[in-house]
Amino acid sequence: MDALPTWMLPVLFTIFVWWAGTGVVYFLNQLHPETHGWSMMGASAVLGGALLTLLITVNDVGAGGPYHGFLCAILIWAWAEMGFLTGQVMGVDNAPLADGTHGWARFTAAVRAILHHEVALLVLTATIFLISWHAPNQMALWTWGVLYSARLSTKINLFMGARNFGDAMLPGHLAHLPSYFRRRRMNAFFPISLAFWASFTWWLFDRASSSAASAFEATALCMLGTLAALSVLEHLFLVLPIRSEALWTWSRRAPTPAKGMESP
Repeated sequence: MDALPTWMLPVLFTIFVWWAGTGVVYFLNQLHPETHGWSMMGASAVLGGALLTLLITVNDVGAGGPYHGFLCAILIWAWAEMGFLTGQVMGVDNAPLADGTHGWARFTAAVRAILHHEVALLVLTATIFLISWHAPNQMALWTWGVLYSARLSTKINLFMGARNFGDAMLPGHLAHLPSYFRRRRMNAFFPISLAFWASFTWWLFDRASSSAASAFEATALCMLGTLAALSVLEHLFLVLPIRSEALWTWSRRAPTPAKGMESP
């Protein structure tokens, strides 16, 4: 049997971790709210382990280096996702947006609704940056940068307006969030963001296939390219008549959909 192409393992690994990790986080957040404290304790233990592992492996430029950095970033990101979806690291306000709120007032209200989460992301970004500073293996920092940028792009699109909010995957205690979004087929920022992520995906895979790329760089770039391609998919889910939650039906133990609210 012929050997598998060198790009296949990092691509399949990235897709599986993205799919399975997202499903596990959604599953835990659909359990009874009394379990959320325990879930956050477990996520915090995983966060500590991921940061410690990152300290240990940040100098690893061997075959496993890209995988170590990628997994560390994903596990750190999982803590942020758990904090967001449990509502324990969320924001100042947890009430729906008042009717008739527009412009700057709407923006500041939206920021207040997720302020603590955004601050936590900035702290984690600084932590990963400091650990990775001048280290030979910066895969965790690169992975985090793609995750953070893609999520920021998605948030902007939701705020400006999208067809799908992914609200069926929101737990009941976050039912107020869709009131800060706009329901529309598309917004002016969407084509720009989609073009960027599609171009970035192509650039990463092009670099990965370059003869000048080392084995470490080729693996890392394949994983990052796959993550960027998944970001393109997530952006498309915002506007296509397709429900993204269909990918994680196995994780929907007791869904409590949050109803989106129309905005003028």
